[in-house]
Amino acid sequence: MFQHFIVYLFAVSPLVSLTGAEAECPLQLNPQRVVVRYGGSVEVNCNTSVLHKGMGWEANEGIVPKIINQNLITWRVSELIDWDIKPFCYINTNDSKQCLIELPVTVYKTPDSVSISTVNHRGPMKEGQQYELQCDVHDVAPVQYLTVKWYKGQTLLHQTTFSDTDKTPVNKTVTLLIRPDRADDGAQYRCEAELDLGAEGPQPSPKYSSEPLNVEVYCAEAECPLQLNPQRVVVRYAGSVEVNCKTSVLHRGMGWEASEGAVPMTKNQNLITWRVINLTEWDIFPICYINLKKGAQCKVELPVTVYQTPDSVSISTVNHRGPMIEGQQYELQCDVHDVAPVQNLTVKWYKGQTLLHQTTFSDTDKTPENKTVTLLIRPDRADDGAQYWCEAELDLGAEGPQPSPKYSSEPLNVEVYCAEAECPLQLNPQRVVVRYGGSVEVNCKTSVLHRGMGWEASEGAVPMTKNQNLITWRVSELTEWDMFPFCYINPNEGAQCEVKLPVTIYKTPDSVSISTVNHRGPMKEGQQYELQCDVHDVAPVQYLTVKWYKGQTLLHQTTFSDTDKTPVNKTVTLLIRPDRADDGAQYRCEAELDLGAEGPQPSPKYSSEPRNVEVYYKPQHSSSTETIIKDDKVMLDCSVKANPAPDYTWSSDHLNLNISSSVIESSALSPGKYTCTATNSLGRDSKVFILKSTGAEAECPLQLNPQRVVVRYGGSVEVNCKTSVLHRGMGWEASEGAVPKIINQNLITWKVINLTEWDIFPICYINLNKGAQCKVELPVTVYKTPDSVSISTVNHRGPMIEGQQYELQCDVHDVAPVQYLTVKWYKGQTLLNQTTFSDTDKTPVNKTVTLLIRPDRADDGAQYWCEAELDLGAEGPQPSPKYSSEPLNVEVYYKPQHSSSTETIIKDDKVMLDCSVKANPAPDYTWSSDHLNLNISSSVIESSALSPGKYTCTATNSLGRDSKVFILKSTGAEAECPLQLNPQRVVVRYGGSVEVNCKTSVLHKGMGWEASEGAVPKIINQNLITWRVSELTEWDMFPFCYINPNEGAQCEVKLPVTIYKTPDSVSISTVNHRGPMIEGQQYELQCDVHDVAPVQYLTVKWYKGQTLLHQTTFSDTDKTPVNKTVTLLIRPDRADDGAQYWCEAELDLGAEGPQPSPKYSSEPLNVEVYYKPQHSSSTETIIKDDKVMLDCSVKANPAPDYTWSSDHLNLNISSSVIESSALSPGKYTCTATNSLGRDSKVFILKSTGAEAECPLQLNPQRVVVRYGGSVEVNCKTSVLHRGMGWEASEGAVPMTKNQNLITWRVINLTEWDIFPICYINLNKGAQCKVELPVTVYKTPDSVSISTVNHRGPMIEGQQYELQCDVHDVAPVQYLTVKWYKGQTLLNQTTFSDTDKTPVNKTVTLLIRPDRDDDGAQYRCEAELDLGAEGPQPSPKYSSEPLNVEVYYKPQHSSSTETIIKDDKVMLDCSVKANPAPDYTWSSDHLNLNISSSVIESSALSPGKYTCTATNSLGRDSKVFILKSTGAEAECPLQLNPQRVVVRYGGSVEVNCKTSVLHKGMGWEASEGAVPKIINQNLITWRVSELTEWDIFPFCYINLNKGAQCEVKLPVTVYKTPDSVSISTVNHTKPMIEGQQYELQCDVHDVAPVEYLTVKWYKNQTLINETTFSDTDKTPVNKTVTLLIRPNGNDNRAQYRCEAELDLGAEGPQPSPKYSSKSLNVEVYYKPRHSSSTETIIKDVKGVLNCTVKANPAPDYTWSSDHLNLNISSSVIKSSALSPGKYTCTASNILGRDSKVFILKSTGIRPTFWTVLTVFQLSVALISVI
Repeated sequence: MFQHFIVYLFAVSPLVSLTGAEAECPLQLNPQRVVVRYGGSVEVNCNTSVLHKGMGWEANEGIVPKIINQNLITWRVSELIDWDIKPFCYINTNDSKQCLIELPVTVYKTPDSVSISTVNHRGPMKEGQQYELQCDVHDVAPVQYLTVKWYKGQTLLHQTTFSDTDKTPVNKTVTLLIRPDRADDGAQYRCEAELDLGAEGPQPSPKYSSEPLNVEVYCAEAECPLQLNPQRVVVRYAGSVEVNCKTSVLHRGMGWEASEGAVPMTKNQNLITWRVINLTEWDIFPICYINLKKGAQCKVELPVTVYQTPDSVSISTVNHRGPMIEGQQYELQCDVHDVAPVQNLTVKWYKGQTLLHQTTFSDTDKTPENKTVTLLIRPDRADDGAQYWCEAELDLGAEGPQPSPKYSSEPLNVEVYCAEAECPLQLNPQRVVVRYGGSVEVNCKTSVLHRGMGWEASEGAVPMTKNQNLITWRVSELTEWDMFPFCYINPNEGAQCEVKLPVTIYKTPDSVSISTVNHRGPMKEGQQYELQCDVHDVAPVQYLTVKWYKGQTLLHQTTFSDTDKTPVNKTVTLLIRPDRADDGAQYRCEAELDLGAEGPQPSPKYSSEPRNVEVYYKPQHSSSTETIIKDDKVMLDCSVKANPAPDYTWSSDHLNLNISSSVIESSALSPGKYTCTATNSLGRDSKVFILKSTGAEAECPLQLNPQRVVVRYGGSVEVNCKTSVLHRGMGWEASEGAVPKIINQNLITWKVINLTEWDIFPICYINLNKGAQCKVELPVTVYKTPDSVSISTVNHRGPMIEGQQYELQCDVHDVAPVQYLTVKWYKGQTLLNQTTFSDTDKTPVNKTVTLLIRPDRADDGAQYWCEAELDLGAEGPQPSPKYSSEPLNVEVYYKPQHSSSTETIIKDDKVMLDCSVKANPAPDYTWSSDHLNLNISSSVIESSALSPGKYTCTATNSLGRDSKVFILKSTGAEAECPLQLNPQRVVVRYGGSVEVNCKTSVLHKGMGWEASEGAVPKIINQNLITWRVSELTEWDMFPFCYINPNEGAQCEVKLPVTIYKTPDSVSISTVNHRGPMIEGQQYELQCDVHDVAPVQYLTVKWYKGQTLLHQTTFSDTDKTPVNKTVTLLIRPDRADDGAQYWCEAELDLGAEGPQPSPKYSSEPLNVEVYYKPQHSSSTETIIKDDKVMLDCSVKANPAPDYTWSSDHLNLNISSSVIESSALSPGKYTCTATNSLGRDSKVFILKSTGAEAECPLQLNPQRVVVRYGGSVEVNCKTSVLHRGMGWEASEGAVPMTKNQNLITWRVINLTEWDIFPICYINLNKGAQCKVELPVTVYKTPDSVSISTVNHRGPMIEGQQYELQCDVHDVAPVQYLTVKWYKGQTLLNQTTFSDTDKTPVNKTVTLLIRPDRDDDGAQYRCEAELDLGAEGPQPSPKYSSEPLNVEVYYKPQHSSSTETIIKDDKVMLDCSVKANPAPDYTWSSDHLNLNISSSVIESSALSPGKYTCTATNSLGRDSKVFILKSTGAEAECPLQLNPQRVVVRYGGSVEVNCKTSVLHKGMGWEASEGAVPKIINQNLITWRVSELTEWDIFPFCYINLNKGAQCEVKLPVTVYKTPDSVSISTVNHTKPMIEGQQYELQCDVHDVAPVEYLTVKWYKNQTLINETTFSDTDKTPVNKTVTLLIRPNGNDNRAQYRCEAELDLGAEGPQPSPKYSSKSLNVEVYYKPRHSSSTETIIKDVKGVLNCTVKANPAPDYTWSSDHLNLNISSSVIKSSALSPGKYTCTASNILGRDSKVFILKSTGIRPTFWTVLTVFQLSVALISVI
């Protein structure tokens, strides 16, 4: 029978071990793929959960032999050096089948170097010619993951990938063809090698960039009739040179300009020679010029290169002497001394005659330099005896010496020692990082014969073993902190050797906490506090970093150099000085253990709880006075922000009551002054309201003199009370000095000889003949000065160290009243800080005040002291009593620090090179220079004894060192003008008067004022003259005072004049919105300021109530009045409902302007905000016997509707309130709803009577659990029962009779939708129950941001869509997705889905970026707010930031600017734009093409100069009006308009006007000329049909005094294109993804072409645009091409081109646009799956869906060990398949792509209970048998 039982067991054992087993190979790799740096370590676990007969790893390195008794084995290699390794894990299952899984391994190596060079070219490039750039990437692997990218500046030009399958390192060379234009002059090209190794590789991908290659481009210009021979020269320093300049045209003179060898202008020769015998100037620019018979001067510059060959070239080794060891790395150094110019230098490295490497230089220095270049080598045995040497070659081009000069170092002979046999042991892994108490195992392996090997260790030692080649050191629970295991071997040949294993044992901190040091409660604004972070019990501390955050901003971080290996506590501090903006900020600290690649990934981080900071700050009114018109019925509003909230007191002769409100109605007050003081514990601030009225009101007819008294304690006092009316008696009431009622007097006196009562309130009263009694209270302040004031340091003696923090203390003894006390801190005579007190004590007290200081060098020897001042007001002693402490002398130690790092010294000034610098202790000095041969320790050197050049001085003491460079030069001197203006600057209202004195103290031959108004002619006999204008009406005025001194030339001083005009009106409005606003949405407010000047002094301020929200200033340079519009984005919340917004325009014109600055406010804008209901709490417990109400009322706008639900309600109730007495105990849910949302509140109604609720209490009442987390909830009762229990799908508790507390407990909660219920069977009554609300949550796997259907820069003003993807999150109804730009919240989205299982959510945001957004970072954040029971703070997961680049066209801040030529200023057209703009200038006074953004005014004639800035987005022009105060004054004519734009064949008319007397004026023009007219001041040029393309009308005038002058009218005649068409170039079929194609746009018959922009669109997205610099004025045809490289997303895209004529402000608005028809593009592209693998659960009844987009449509094939049929469908049902791997391949004519589906089954694995059941069945069967 027993034999039958054994047979039975063997029969059923397969059933036990493989229940439901049609499974795939039951192995799991973790990770599934590895990416390893060559020589790096790697380990991968292979895991199984089935019974087996052995499993192992096969690999070239790290083999693991078959192991039977383990379910997890690890493949480990400590130093992986096999490029092509293919490890696999295998298992021999119990059914005698072996299966295996191969591990994909990628071994990589980053490049040794990345360099850029030009191919077959040196020196400047010529515009329009083609050049080839070369990028060399050395020694990189594997190359199929390499991308080489080309950049110009920050712009990606091109990128190259590689299909090579080499796995070992290779060199790669990539080239790029360029055709530079003038915009590329100065551009920097570079190439970048990026290894993108996938998700398992290093993040971010390794990138290695070349040095930048600076490109100089010579632009082609109109030819000057001069020929240079030679055209370029290369000259050795101090050598001779001569160059001929020749012409073949007639001329008025030609010559050479040069700093050496200049040739003066010669008239009768056609060939002149520039000749220098000894050229010693490095930077020389000779120019040959010619003055042509017809036309201006032209010139040709001669490029000159002055060179010097190196003084020496030497080679050496860095930090090494003697023989080298095979395989180790060494650094060679090549030093090239005194060579120029370095940009022509190449340093080459040779081994023997083999070129190894070469280096070029991009430096632009022309003078000699020293250069050091290094080379890394790793010699092997073949290099023993090799000779290394370096060579410096100066390649100066075809004009330089031939062959190029080469200078070599002496050879460096290398001796290489071959590596002796090392210890033949391999450890795997080579280093371990183990958590304290964790397990560890390391293999030690050999491949040699030996007499024994073993492990020595304090734990886990392995005794010597003879017959094995692999032994393992294994510790299951490692508890020794300082462990040094080593493996040893006794080889058959040789002595014993050993290999040590580095072991790092770590422990994460028990806790991380944040606190404040020596402080509790709120902080005070401006004071310094110390935060402390305590990290408890962490090891090893040298791997610890402590980081400080404010919100999400990293403030500081600290690392540690301690070598302790055992756990320690660490405390780190941070000093902060909070201000009012920090009120409510959260600080936290974070401890991170970064244990390297072998440690846990990511590094463990432990954060403190956030520290909420409350900041106290004193009140501060925006203005100190305000005038109120009583008839305005306005309020006296003293409200001001402060923390703590301030108390308010009011004082006035007209107030008899104590008022504590911040607001008083003006209608209840008499006219007069009312002072409001807002006070909190930080200080006080007062504001005076002046209440005016147009009527008259009576007040009490008493006058006190004085009206307030301040008396020293024990002093005397007397005050008169006077009246001028008839009365029935008057007197004084007081606790001392009372005066009884007196009838026959009109003046009575309150008098006290020795006042000793601290709190006294005297009152004078009068009984009027007509009316009741009235009275006036006398304010009395009794004071006492302090007995003593002293200063001390807290916990410190001796010198202080610069930068460290110290605390000073000031003690003030026995002073009153303290609310008038101010304690001031001084350093010397400088006030540092002051403290006031809000205490209301009137009797004497002691006060202690502290000050935190962080002294610097300036404080050495400083005296700190504190002062107690009693400021008792105007009635108190004058000056206020002040009592000071003795001074505290401070000594500060600090390192040397020069005030500047460089100083230029003029040798002829006979000055010193003075390196003297203050330091404590005193510093030592050292000097270095190419011109010094001696050691100098003095701080000062005489300049007269030195040669010009650079001298470096270093000062050093015990705290540090600092260096300063002196540049020694030689030259002469100048003097200033001897005039003084008073005032030196004036500010005048438009139409106002002004006068300014100009004074001198020197003898002169005349002085005067030049000005367009108020000029003063030259006066000889006076030393003071006045410029005076009674009504100034010229906006742009430049007066200057001049003097002709007896000795010297005329000089002048300009007077700055600012003419201003206050705005006509200021108004506020909303933009594109009417009606109520919605809470949380964004709105735009607009403030319009009309007719104000000058705008650069204007500030527009935004207020909400009395709170300043924002302010805007302006950089415009317009001097005439303008209108300004400013906007403000707001996102109102419920607290803003009813708020008032307003804007204010303030003109702050400086100290010389009106005081206070003029301010003009808009009317207030009243805001109504709609917001959803939101209860202050989600639950409320009500005791029924309290007879209270269930009150669900909640604020919302619009007003909410209410609904109630409960098991105890049968009626629909719409009221917000229910009487509790009418209800049964239980739960009642009320929901308040309006159009914006809903909010619910649960009322738990309890009763003390017979109708009691179910007597169960849950603790907690609601739970929030992470998916897979543990949970336990107690259910408790206090009544007798017949049983209680828990019903639940997991963790049910069967009915229990003898207990009053039972617990529902689940260790691993994996059910999303669970409803546990606790029930009780009462002794009397039926069963009752309570349901437990359970929320199971999962945080998102990832949060990512992207742009939708867009790549690359965005265009200003266009709309783009951002997408935020949140993956696998639950439950989604608690999810909020927030959008941020920088730190600003833009929008947020919540979800009403009721799904409880994880879902993916996609949210989009539309943006319309402008120029301010260039460089902005957008991100999205997913927050799970799970309520009070959820994790705190709520989990937040943020995407990586999305960096946005915005392209925008140029836009000048003003369209015109007036420049005074004598100001010697520049015409500066510079403007921000992206891409950077090109500049063109036009004027009647310019004959040259100028591409610079800036022109010197001194080189120009007065007149108009138009500058146009252009980039690919558009153009913008600015007109500079250049004026002069001298004889070359401008022409007194005005054209209206000043420029015209006319359609060809259209009509035009322009007025020409003058305000001066003349002898005739007219128009000259080829059409519409007006002959000279004498008696008119306005004439009109008029053409009805303008058909001349190139017309130049000008208006002229013959002045009474002086010659004729004229003003030209710019005329632009335009024609819109006849047609615009699009086509492809040399291509008709579908396009192939990734290939390049050319589109062509033809614009026919358009003029003038310089105003034409051709834009390319893909669908509605602008792709590119082209402008033209042609100067043709007649119609032309234009063809523009666009290169595209379409991808799969471009299939069926529509391309079109558009021609736009932007003719400026004077042209038609909007600009005419003509578009081509759309070109529909078909793109062929290969299949590409979104993911390469997908896991499918068979029981889910899902499908294996391989469907993928491709063009042409793909064919599908499937392969698997489990398939015998050919399947061509893209979809297979999973229910028909066995578990395992299925590979689907989608193919079309362009390629294929595969996807692997891993099909799993939910089949149940055997458990103990399964085995027990089988055993019991077996016993039963035996019994039967």
